[in-house]
Amino acid sequence: MNTILVPTDGSQTAGKALGVALDLAEKHNAKIKLLHVLLRDMEPEELLGLPGLAKNQEVTRQLSDLAKGPGTPRSTEDLMAKPNAPERPAPEALLHKIAAHVLDQANAQAKSRGVAIEALDVADGAAAPAIKAAAEAQAADTIVMGMRGLG
Repeated sequence: MNTILVPTDGSQTAGKALGVALDLAEKHNAKIKLLHVLLRDMEPEELLGLPGLAKNQEVTRQLSDLAKGPGTPRSTEDLMAKPNAPERPAPEALLHKIAAHVLDQANAQAKSRGVAIEALDVADGAAAPAIKAAAEAQAADTIVMGMRGLG
């Protein structure tokens, strides 16, 4: 075991998975590479539940404002094509701020254990193909992730 890919959405389950990955990295002297896929399919109320996000007042305010606002009207075709799309999608810049928060939280968890990790570029799109592509690009021989995170 040389390279461990840890996809994280910032949820408590993802934090537990990172803990397992840190144990494996220490035992096998492996590198950890973090991956975060933008949380485009999440409602603002769900994003507000991310651990530690309340400390970031700017992001919390923006998400709260989005949650209070009207939903985006969607056509029947759009509903059929993207049934899981949020009614109040977060703008791209806000999703990137959330991504930075998620990766910072994971880095702090690793640092507290004395394990160096490397954050990858933030991915966009469907999670499964993004994880597969990152694993191949990084030549990861192990993937450690939570079974059920935010979605």
